[in-house]
Amino acid sequence: MKKEDNNLNENETFARYLSGEMSRSEALEFEKAQAARSGSSQSGTDRLKAQWASIGSTDNQKSPDAYKAWEKLNFRLQSENLVPAKSGSTKGAFQSGLLKAAALILILFSVGVAVYYQKSKTTSHTERININTGNETNTLVKTLNDGSIVYIAQNTELGFPVEFESGSRNVELKGEAFFDIAPDAVKPFIIETNGFVIQVLGTAFNVKTNNADEFMLTVDRGKVKVMRVNDPSDEVFVSGGEQIILSAKGLEKSKYIIRDSEMWFKQRMHFKDETLKNIINVLNRNFNTKFAVADKATGDRILTVTFQSESTETMAELICVALNLKSQIVNGSVVLSEKENTSQN
Repeated sequence: MKKEDNNLNENETFARYLSGEMSRSEALEFEKAQAARSGSSQSGTDRLKAQWASIGSTDNQKSPDAYKAWEKLNFRLQSENLVPAKSGSTKGAFQSGLLKAAALILILFSVGVAVYYQKSKTTSHTERININTGNETNTLVKTLNDGSIVYIAQNTELGFPVEFESGSRNVELKGEAFFDIAPDAVKPFIIETNGFVIQVLGTAFNVKTNNADEFMLTVDRGKVKVMRVNDPSDEVFVSGGEQIILSAKGLEKSKYIIRDSEMWFKQRMHFKDETLKNIINVLNRNFNTKFAVADKATGDRILTVTFQSESTETMAELICVALNLKSQIVNGSVVLSEKENTSQN
């Protein structure tokens, strides 16, 4: 009986973690404990599978490609040495619980990505966040409070306020990031980086700078103004399809079109503590997907997850498993919503 109580408590702990009901300190302790218990052993993986499969009841809703989703995700985990390879087919043993376990494993390892958040107060009492992505190859995707989306490369630091003050939108960058700026004619978006200031109203561009001697900016669409910090009069306007590079001669502008193959930020997107509405907005903007949420409460759910070339069906399945949601096709869109309460009185 005591063992059953322990199992129930452990299941509830998993459920609280996945539903975002833990405090940040509780979540960190949970992640640390899971990393210590599971490691990369097959027994740890099997335990996670069994654990997640026992959390909720089986969903009778038809999964459009559940087996393929599991196979693809399992192969990805094996190829990255997150779980050891196992001979033989998993098809005979596959059930919806295995995909749930795969999602759990993926989420647990996604949480471990070396992304560091620091919060601080400025003199105007505005709370700021500083992000350092470390050496991970994931692209961290962050949606700012004005709706602008920043795709942050590895070894990059980005600082920004939780809420932009009236008059301007200022961020600091060291490293490489792709910016998709929400238009605002009265509030320019300003990026302060090593030796340069970039000012835009609404555009999309890639900027790379690590020190005062390296600067490269490529504009996908819109128009960008670049100024030197020590000489604001030295300014260059860069339009869509153009690029500027800092050389021995100064800032040199040339024609340059960003090709799809060079869209590095789309290859492996990592979302950390992002709302579901922000995540599906990014997915819809970059892939041929039509995700939607049924209501505001569902869109405000928080999720940490990584996507890498998954199909629409697999992405929907992983989101639904992680947040205990359901999906259905409505007028060509994949609508995500809360499951009905089927508990008995």
